[in-house]
Amino acid sequence: MDIDFKTIDHRCSNERGVTLFEGKGRIIIYVNQHENIRDIYSTITHETIHYLLYKYKHVEIDDYQEHDLIFRLQWIDEYLV
Repeated sequence: MDIDFKTIDHRCSNERGVTLFEGKGRIIIYVNQHENIRDIYSTITHETIHYLLYKYKHVEIDDYQEHDLIFRLQWIDEYLV
């Protein structure tokens, strides 16, 4: 899996990151769509989880369930308190 950092025109898209699955996998992070470095780390984690769920195919879930799972994983420390 490769991670690339790019900028995009704000008028074209509001994407923060995308995961491309062809080949060995590639994540693109659009840095100008983020407020700070922590926000960028969060997007990297989010897109990496998308990649891992796709690669290992241990679960069959729809897009909504996948994003809900990723959200809960990223906030797990809040749920465990």
